[in-house]
Amino acid sequence: MRQTILSVLSLSTLAVLLTGCGGDIVLLNSKGPVAQGQSNLMLTAIGLMLLVVIPSILMAIGFGWKYRASNKAADYKPTWAHSTKIEVVVWGVPIIIIAILAALTVWGSHRYDPYRPVESATNQAPVNIQVIAEAYKWIFIYPDQEIATVNEMRFPEKTPVSLRLTSNFTMNSFFIPQLAGQIYAMAGMQTHLNLLADNTGEFRGFSSNYSGYGFSQMRFKAYSVTETEFKDWVAAIKANNGTSVNSAAIQKGLLDQTEFASLRDGIHSKQQIESAKIHASTEAQHEHAAKIAAEGTYPTKPHPVTYYSSVEPKLFESVINKYMSNYHGADHDVAATHEDVKHATASVEE
Repeated sequence: MRQTILSVLSLSTLAVLLTGCGGDIVLLNSKGPVAQGQSNLMLTAIGLMLLVVIPSILMAIGFGWKYRASNKAADYKPTWAHSTKIEVVVWGVPIIIIAILAALTVWGSHRYDPYRPVESATNQAPVNIQVIAEAYKWIFIYPDQEIATVNEMRFPEKTPVSLRLTSNFTMNSFFIPQLAGQIYAMAGMQTHLNLLADNTGEFRGFSSNYSGYGFSQMRFKAYSVTETEFKDWVAAIKANNGTSVNSAAIQKGLLDQTEFASLRDGIHSKQQIESAKIHASTEAQHEHAAKIAAEGTYPTKPHPVTYYSSVEPKLFESVINKYMSNYHGADHDVAATHEDVKHATASVEE
């Protein structure tokens, strides 16, 4: 009786906990061909593995029940040591499944390579977007439209989107679960990600890996809109009227090196700053405490969406190049100047 009560309570507790798993499971609610293909590949792999897991669990339960101490009719074979049939099943089935998984992995790695351009049914030219991971926000530059945004990305539906990513901070992981897999953005280099949205919609994007105290605030919205809505949005931003599309956004003018530098948030906790001040005893320690205090604390909420009506040419390339200064023979301080922008053009391949 006691075991029955415990079993019922355990199942009831599990049922209550499972109610928290409701809502929109974005990984299983893909809205683009890349994410859908990756989701199908994941579900196929899980299904193949369950071909081993489920029978193993059922057999463990069945054997435990059949050979329980109270079952006097159970087979008793003290001299049994080998069965060819069992060996074939135990080794053959996993080998076949692993071979299938290996083939799927090789095929999927090439089919869903993030660097591979996405084909569009309408043969639309891709929308090019340059993405910079900053502390702690995402900056999106549209080189063809000559505008930029912070923590918001828009693009036309059914149109390929080509992303080039880098970081002006530590390594970050860029992830829009409903549209494509995650990819890293790293300082001094660029990575690529191609995606496409089948329909209009609003999608959640974020940094999926820990990158510092404020990484949880690195959230942004990606909007798939109609071609007309996208053109109107671009025109509104270029006319310094982006708030007509998003009233919660901040409209600004030129995104140049000075404005870009002002976007950086603090990277230290309040406790770190206070501790550095309290324990500073040498001149170097006092200088360090003053430095991190000037840098400020990390953000406790996402940076507001910001629109820029124009962008300094080759800003994205200059961000990459300033971490490559030793290789190119340039000085770090020069990297933040307009002259370095010209140098970046020659040193970073398009």
